[in-house]
Amino acid sequence: MMFESVPRWVRVSAVILGVAVGSEVLYEVFLGWKSYCEQRRARQRASSHMNEVYFTNERCTLANAPGTTMASFTTEHVGRIVALLDRARVSVNLGMYIITVSSIGDALIQAANRGVRVRVVGCSTMAYSSGSQMTRLANAGIPVRFDRKESAYLMHHKFCLVDTDWFCSRCYHEEKLRRKGFCCDTVFGKRGKSASAVGSVADSGAGGDDLGSPAGGGSGSRKVQCVDDGSRCVRCDSQQKKQVEKRKLKVEATEPLPIGGLLITGSTNWTMQAMSGNWDNMVMTSMPELTTPFQLEFQRLWRDFANHPLLISPWAQVTGGGVVVKQ
Repeated sequence: MMFESVPRWVRVSAVILGVAVGSEVLYEVFLGWKSYCEQRRARQRASSHMNEVYFTNERCTLANAPGTTMASFTTEHVGRIVALLDRARVSVNLGMYIITVSSIGDALIQAANRGVRVRVVGCSTMAYSSGSQMTRLANAGIPVRFDRKESAYLMHHKFCLVDTDWFCSRCYHEEKLRRKGFCCDTVFGKRGKSASAVGSVADSGAGGDDLGSPAGGGSGSRKVQCVDDGSRCVRCDSQQKKQVEKRKLKVEATEPLPIGGLLITGSTNWTMQAMSGNWDNMVMTSMPELTTPFQLEFQRLWRDFANHPLLISPWAQVTGGGVVVKQ
């Protein structure tokens, strides 16, 4: 009786309001459930490994065949590399003899612009070669380092690490000892003198960069000075590990890479000729047994080439054959 005494318009309004609020609640529950499912699928995908092999001209006719174009050979392989670089969320560490493909240069610059830490190591003999992207990357603010010009040897690597974890000094040193039983990187004492018997460092149990007492029994700490560029190590910092994983698993327009990162390597330089006709190969894998050694090697190169960055100034003008510096 009390309900019937309420005006009809009030009852209708209450029903409409209840339906509207209920619909909104159900919609929010649906969005929450959808987000949860997406995150769960993303974590499942990121927890699985990626292992792929490509041969650059496997599905191509001869490069000089009538009616064919270089673009028809490069689309698949260049597009694959660009797609992987576009999925980077934390870092790209690139060691490449030469890069001339402009779309790959675009992808590296775009990655840096969205907050991905991009580092590049190249060969000084190819620094200013025709079509090289190194100058362009350096002008975009990406750190680019080379071997010494006077070196008799080439930096001939062709590999790229996407979203792999950077090792702090201690973890770098311990991983070297674990893999090889020794570490050739210099270990310095407190006074800057080189310390020997680095094998004892693995048993020091010290935290951070502190790796025990210098060889010879003197006081003070020993530090591996070669690999720490300010990046926080997920092996030592649990909070950093959570933040990095959250970034890697963020579901946007692209699917996340494997949680441990990805290695792209092989015989292929990132040039149009290599992608279009050479008998070359590319291996893409997330297996830590392979990504970890390459990460250690990149950090070794990053240390060794620290004093040899690509010198770019606002007055440098890129020409077809190199760089002409305006006076």
